[in-house]
Amino acid sequence: MSDEKKIIFIVGNSRSGTTMLGRVFNNHSQVYTFGELHFFEQIVSRAEINKNQVRPDSKLLLMLERLLTSSRDSLFSKVVKNKYREEAKNILTLTKQRDALSIYKLFLQYETRLNRKLIPCEQTPRYLFSTSEILGNIKEAKVINLIRDPRAVLLSQKNKWRRRFLGASNIPLLEAFRSWVNYHPYTIAKLWVSSVNESDRLQNNRNFISIHFEDLLTDPEKNVETLCRFVDLEFEQEMLNVPQVGSSFGIDNPEKKGINPNRMLSWDNGKLSALEIAICQKVAAKQMKRLGYTLKQVNVPKWRIVFSIMNFGFKISLSLILNLKRSKNILQSIMRRLISSREVSNGCSSRS
Repeated sequence: MSDEKKIIFIVGNSRSGTTMLGRVFNNHSQVYTFGELHFFEQIVSRAEINKNQVRPDSKLLLMLERLLTSSRDSLFSKVVKNKYREEAKNILTLTKQRDALSIYKLFLQYETRLNRKLIPCEQTPRYLFSTSEILGNIKEAKVINLIRDPRAVLLSQKNKWRRRFLGASNIPLLEAFRSWVNYHPYTIAKLWVSSVNESDRLQNNRNFISIHFEDLLTDPEKNVETLCRFVDLEFEQEMLNVPQVGSSFGIDNPEKKGINPNRMLSWDNGKLSALEIAICQKVAAKQMKRLGYTLKQVNVPKWRIVFSIMNFGFKISLSLILNLKRSKNILQSIMRRLISSREVSNGCSSRS
């Protein structure tokens, strides 16, 4: 696969280290990593990808303006009328193709070359649930899936709303509130189970690989070298010199470089309650054991677990309202994750 044709996707459950791995690849001399673009599900639905239908230029221009805004400004920025219209028109002149997927790939290559790199890398965690469509429609795709201890995911999600006050000042207040609303140990654990099961369904595809966040922290050089071989790249030592930013637990320190191994067991420091750990382990025990995550003994009455699981209706209802605009077909997105919550027989994503 030539560098001109290669596209790297980094996916996984939210707060599993996808942003950090994106920064690792962005440090490679040939790779340009985009911020989250949310093309799949938010800009185009699953059905639209599979239909691969021709779209009018007017709709493709709006799509390109959204992608340019997300890439240049931020995912949370509103599209400013005419700000990128002329550039979007210029991009359209580069091809005769008029389907959304072809224009999306063209945009990735265009923006990558604008940044003097050759290989685009898109890191949007939720793409895990669109990976079947990605691999089925983008022959150039190489997909890296990150798996992390669900209790660490739980703690990171619990504190995600604080990112706005820890260095990520571009996050709108409403987005911080949405992150707070989205958190419930039962919901996060169920989504984690869905992510693991979805990755099991993809494990036999030669263009898909899973890696554990903890392994990446323990031996970053060895595991990044493995990922470079997977995407057919030469490993470069500079890849490991990433700024220590993006944590939900501490203020960003961009001057400090390197992969911080102390993030591995951050959940087991009293910041998660016994109830939160108990709920997480009750929901995800089977997958956790299979993946090599040791369950922690916690003493919580069963009635408290059941009551907490039953008593999250308000948050989940508000969460649905706040997430409506994050998916072109919210019902389809929810159903995809519910279907993935069913375990795959003979799943083998366990750590060696």
